Amino acid sequence: MSTRSLRTASTAVIAAAGTAAAVLAGSGVAHADPAPPTSTTMTCSSLNPLFWAPSFTWTVTASSGESLPPGGDALQPAVLLSGGNELPVPPGGLIPSIGPNWYGTRVLVDWHNRTTGESGHSISDEAAWNQAPGIPVNRTWTGTGTVDVTVTVQTGAGWWWFNPQNAVCQGTLSVVPGR
Repeated sequence: MSTRSLRTASTAVIAAAGTAAAVLAGSGVAHADPAPPTSTTMTCSSLNPLFWAPSFTWTVTASSGESLPPGGDALQPAVLLSGGNELPVPPGGLIPSIGPNWYGTRVLVDWHNRTTGESGHSISDEAAWNQAPGIPVNRTWTGTGTVDVTVTVQTGAGWWWFNPQNAVCQGTLSVVPGR
């Protein structure tokens, strides 16, 4: 057998093996979609409730965790929020802290658990008179599974309800039982 015939035969064998592997790989074997991560970070922009200040962006992280429900005696799986924004931190000292840049915040969470089919709404604690606003304490009990969340951060001048500006973020995460 010549070298050319040997190369041609080898190429044919390799091509046949590749075709067989491709057919077997696509032969009705179910592939499950991977579960989303247990944490998702979202960004959303907001107009500033202070007419003299610029617009800004919130960064919100929704994570799988556990929290004690009202009247409960055991921790339950929950979506926990954290985050901040790009507003400048006020400088230290007494005089700058008396400045006119005060904010209030509140967070609304609408959720849908794809695994259980349940949906719900939660409202965070409220924060007022902060020069560097953040995400107030929020606990959202969704049960375990794949959860879609819509987070609305309401930022107001001094209090969340005074000239509120809404920043809306969306994401998906896996809520898992505690370890």
